[in-house]
Amino acid sequence: MNESLFFQNMAKNHIPLPPPLPTFVLRSFSSGVTCLKYDLTDSLRLYTADQQGSVYLYNLRTRLPILSLINAHTSTILGLSQLIENNKLITFSKDGFVKIWNENGQCQWDYQTNHCSFSNCDIISPNLIVVPIGNENSTIAALDYQCSNPIIKKFQPISTDINNGMIMKLRVFDNRWLFVAYENGSLKVFDIITTKQLDTYQVTSDHEPITAMDVICNTCLCGTTKSDLISLDFLSLKLQPTSTFRQIDMANPGTSFIRCRPDDGKLIAVAGWDSRIRLFRRETGKQLAMFDLHRQQVNSIDFDYHTRQMACASEDRTVSIWDVYNNKQETKS
Repeated sequence: MNESLFFQNMAKNHIPLPPPLPTFVLRSFSSGVTCLKYDLTDSLRLYTADQQGSVYLYNLRTRLPILSLINAHTSTILGLSQLIENNKLITFSKDGFVKIWNENGQCQWDYQTNHCSFSNCDIISPNLIVVPIGNENSTIAALDYQCSNPIIKKFQPISTDINNGMIMKLRVFDNRWLFVAYENGSLKVFDIITTKQLDTYQVTSDHEPITAMDVICNTCLCGTTKSDLISLDFLSLKLQPTSTFRQIDMANPGTSFIRCRPDDGKLIAVAGWDSRIRLFRRETGKQLAMFDLHRQQVNSIDFDYHTRQMACASEDRTVSIWDVYNNKQETKS
């Protein structure tokens, strides 16, 4: 695949280029934007959610919201997912509720998990919702909203003697494995069919929390409170440091979010506590670019699967849209 013109210029050793600029910025939010997600059925629609518990669906052509769910939750929304078969939106909030919304903005189902942490939610295709549940911090459930008793599966660490702390992030990979990052810096992998724990790896030596995590191409990338990004391969059902690089050292400590480009996994977008977004090549760990637009922490990043457009949600009440490395530019180069 050819490099985009943007990254070809970045690689040249001439006069430094000015910082890249977004295609446009959405600025109509009344509080910090905590998560976002491209609509899987339409690349020109973007779901966003904020600290006040509201959800907005934006038309990216007009740059205006076409659906507003004001006070969808009573607290900060931590996760957005989508059931693609019937085009339903899933929201998960710090208020403990997971909710399902139809395309008209009507809440069709809700469930109180009695859980409060920083974790997101995810989907086991086609219709299971994966969320932390209960006061016991380490338990995760797969919920089927079509059942009277929605808890279908439970995922729990093998050892009950170790205090894993809160669930920080979770990620379903390939509908086969569930990756879970914990407050004590450990990463655990569960078999989705059997719910058994397959392996565990202590990512941080000082038991500092894992603050960001994503999984792509059998590789799990973890961000921490330190200035490093850890790469682990999951081969032969074992977690082990990636052979090409084990970690990326960043200029400033703290990672708030990681997202790998979903179609090929070659690009990693990393949001730091310093409000900057850095792009890395996954195979080598080489930094390709840095975006210094937002004035406060970036909480969420998503790539559109078809256009490769990137959206970033920030505490500064804005969402930035970037076209620095997409199909359109690669065609031109």
